[in-house]
Amino acid sequence: MRVKHWFETIKKSIWLYPVLYSLMAALLAAVVVLLDNGYIFDLQPYLPELFLTSGSLAKSVLGIISSAFINITTFTFSTTMVVLTIYMSEFSPRVVENFLSDERTMKSFGIFVSGFIYSILCMLFIREEFLTKPILAGTIGVIYIIFGLFNFILFINSVGKHIQASNLIDRLYDRAAEDITVYKEEIAQYKNITKKELKQHMPGQPIKSSENGYIQQIDYNQMLRTAKKYGVIIRFNNVMGHFVTNQVVIGELLFVPDDVDHNEVMEDIQNSILVGTRRTEEQDFRFSIQKIVEVAVKSLSPGINDPNTAIFCINNLGLLLGDLSNLKEGYVVMEEEAEAGKIYRESYDMDRILRETFLQIIHYGEVDVYVMIAVIKAYRHIISESDHISNEIIKKHAKYLFDRLMDGTSDPMEKEMFLDAYQEIIQIKN
Repeated sequence: MRVKHWFETIKKSIWLYPVLYSLMAALLAAVVVLLDNGYIFDLQPYLPELFLTSGSLAKSVLGIISSAFINITTFTFSTTMVVLTIYMSEFSPRVVENFLSDERTMKSFGIFVSGFIYSILCMLFIREEFLTKPILAGTIGVIYIIFGLFNFILFINSVGKHIQASNLIDRLYDRAAEDITVYKEEIAQYKNITKKELKQHMPGQPIKSSENGYIQQIDYNQMLRTAKKYGVIIRFNNVMGHFVTNQVVIGELLFVPDDVDHNEVMEDIQNSILVGTRRTEEQDFRFSIQKIVEVAVKSLSPGINDPNTAIFCINNLGLLLGDLSNLKEGYVVMEEEAEAGKIYRESYDMDRILRETFLQIIHYGEVDVYVMIAVIKAYRHIISESDHISNEIIKKHAKYLFDRLMDGTSDPMEKEMFLDAYQEIIQIKN
């Protein structure tokens, strides 16, 4: 699992494309230099004269190209810093990584840096004796700068889209919706039990984290293989994205055969859990939801005062939680027929998700009538998507908000608007 995470980290790192493209540019420069110097074969019989230039012209062109690439790189870097500043000041520091991990941004850096490397390497190996000899380096450089300018336009277009709040929210929504779909498909093949049904197995031997940090990934399939291998029963808490220390109990071994080494089982289980220094969106759709919440809260701050963005966030949050409304609380029982060993994997708690999603928005947006009505309508949508499993929980939150709003205002028109929105929830039968 750690090797897989290492590859994923490299894939998302900001230096991958610049380093990869720079190596490719150095290789291209080496091949072009060898061709121009005739070490591989003579180019002139195979290429039209139109594609070949003199060494002196190529050197001049490559000098201009290298200057252009370094200027574009500088401008791109400055633009990126401006975007990061906007993200941190107007949205949330947590969404900065969403821009930095965007492939278009990093590929643009890679193309500009690699173009500069190609140009200066080719210039370095153009000798005086080849100044009048037809060579290919200048032509390749011209093609490279045209390709670079095209990508520069794409980069500017990408930046323009990234700094728009609606586009950022859409990307966060898409990521969360994708992760929710994966999670629902993953647990659909297993049955659920209530917490009361599981109490017959408790308590057990505590499972603790091996490191301090955030739970980034849990390989439940690997953990299930461990359970089948040793014939053990594991209860694992829903701690994805939580901060843990090496003293925090994150699960329990409810049953271990007498002939099995407890420490060996514990080590295999801990190898299925990845703990890191920061929270990630891998397997953690709640982190994407949290980012949308932070954008909504930020837009409600007096310095920004953009309630329409908050309403847009609330609408998307309602859609996401509507997808989660049919999840059953309790534990997902991961087991296979005729196989010893199983995992009790705690399901997501709808009550907790609702609190984490809307309470901050309610606290900071309570003075705005339309923001609060948007929250009530979000509750209405969540209930409409539910198959009555979570209706009571959702109605409890809606009742809390309605009572709070009615107590907090004396304006008859506002009370009427709140009542009209809340009536739609009351009319829904459990």
